[in-house]
Amino acid sequence: MARKLKRNNINWKQVVASYLIAYILFSALTILPNIRRINQVNIYVQLVTTAMLLVSLALYIYFADREVMENPRETWAIFSTMIVSFAILQLSQLWAYAIYLVPFAVCSLVLTIIVSGKCGFFANFVIIMLCFMQAIIWQEHTQLQTENFFYLLFSGVIEAIFVSFLLGKQYRRVRYVLAGVVLGLTSAVCASINCLIFQDLNAWDWREFGIIVACAFGSGPISVMFMFILVPLFEKIFNVSSIFRFSEIATSDNELMRKLFEKAPGTYNHSLTVATYVEACAVAIGQSAVVAKAAAYYHDIGKMKNPAYFTENQFDGFNPHDNMTPEASVNMIKYHTLNGLSIAKEYGLPKEVQKAICEHHGTMPIKYFFLKAQKYTDGFLPYDGYCYDGPKPTTKISAILMICDASEAALRSGGDKNSAEKIVGDIINERMSFGQFTDCDITMKEIEIIKDTIVSTFLGVRHKRIAYPDVKLGGK
Repeated sequence: MARKLKRNNINWKQVVASYLIAYILFSALTILPNIRRINQVNIYVQLVTTAMLLVSLALYIYFADREVMENPRETWAIFSTMIVSFAILQLSQLWAYAIYLVPFAVCSLVLTIIVSGKCGFFANFVIIMLCFMQAIIWQEHTQLQTENFFYLLFSGVIEAIFVSFLLGKQYRRVRYVLAGVVLGLTSAVCASINCLIFQDLNAWDWREFGIIVACAFGSGPISVMFMFILVPLFEKIFNVSSIFRFSEIATSDNELMRKLFEKAPGTYNHSLTVATYVEACAVAIGQSAVVAKAAAYYHDIGKMKNPAYFTENQFDGFNPHDNMTPEASVNMIKYHTLNGLSIAKEYGLPKEVQKAICEHHGTMPIKYFFLKAQKYTDGFLPYDGYCYDGPKPTTKISAILMICDASEAALRSGGDKNSAEKIVGDIINERMSFGQFTDCDITMKEIEIIKDTIVSTFLGVRHKRIAYPDVKLGGK
C-alpha cells in the first residue's frame, strides 16, 4: 500500500499570530458592546472563555484537519468568516423575534465550501458557544431568557451538523437552494420544540407561534443568501478556491483553454480525453469529480510555449528532436511542467490545479530519450538527468492524473479489453517500481479501481459501431 508521508509544514509563528489577532478581535467584540456594564470579574471570565474556545478550535484543526493549519490563507479565511458570522448573530438582540431569524449556519456553509466540512462545523460551534457565553456573562440573572439561549444552542448546533456533514460540497447552485429549504425546515422544527418546552400550553398563542416558526424557516434561505455573498468575496481576498471556482474553470469555454486550442490543438484534445478518464476515476474512488476534471484540463498547459516539441502537435511530420541531443530534448520536454506552473499562477488557477501540473509526471524518467541516449552509451546509463523534476504525487487526484495521462497515450492505438488491461497494468506497475505513489495516501484497492475504470471508460469511448450500408438515399 502506498502511504502518505507525514509532514509538518505548519508555520507556527503565523498560526500563533493569527490566533492572537483573532483572540483580540473576539474579545473586543464580546466586551465592548457591554461597556456600560463593565465588571472586572465579567471581563476576566469573558477573556478566559474566549481563549478556551479558540484553543479548542486550534486543537481540533491540528488533530482532525491539519492541512488547513498548514495553509495561512485558509486560517485567515476561517477567522474572517467567524468574525462576520459573529457580527451577524449579534443582530439577534435588535428585535424580539430576531433570534429565530438570524442565520446560525452561515459560518458552517461558507467554510464547508472554501475550506472543509469538519472545520466548518467546529468553527460554527465555537461561534455559537461564544455568543451563548457572552449572553450569559453580561446579562443580569433576572433578565436571563432561557428560551432564547436554549434555541441558540439547540438550533445552532443542529444546523451546523446538517450543513457540514449531510449537505457536503456541491457545485450546482440549485442544491444550495434546496439546502436553504432544508435548513429552514430544520430551524422551524427546532423552534417548535423550543416553544413546546418553554411556553405554557394552557395559554398558547398561535399568532406568536406562527411568527416564530416563519422567522425560523426564513433563517435557512437567509443563510444561503449570505453564503453566496461571502464565498466569492473571501475567494478573492484570501486566494482560496471553492467548488464553484473549479466548476467555472472545468470547461473548454474559457480564455486559457481557447489559447491552448489555438497554440497546441493536439495537446488540447489530449487534455479533454484525459479529463474523461480522470473524472470517471475520481468518482470511482470518492474524489471530487470537478476538481479532478479541472486538473486534467490544465495539466499540460505548459506545452503552449513550445508546442512543436511534443508529438501530439507535430502535424507536418517534422520532429525537432531529430536534430537535438537526448539531453537537450529531455530539458525541453520536462520544462513543460515549470512553464505550466508559471501560466497557472499568471491566470490565478487554484493551488490544487497548480499542484497537479507539477506532480502529474512525478520523478519518472523520460523513457524515449533515455533509451535514445543509451544507444550511444557503453554499459549502464543512470537515470539521473533523464527524469522529471517532480515532486511525486501528493494527492489522490495527482496520482489519478499520472496514471490516466500515460494510459491515454498508450491506449490511443486501440485494442481489446485484455490488451487494454495489460497496457494500464504495466503503466501502473512501472510507476510503482519507481516509487511514485509513496507521498500520497492512495491505496492498492483504489489503484485497482482506477485501473478497472480506465479500461471500462476506454472500451466505452472506443466501442464498435455497426457498419452503415454504402447506399445513398434520394430525398423527395
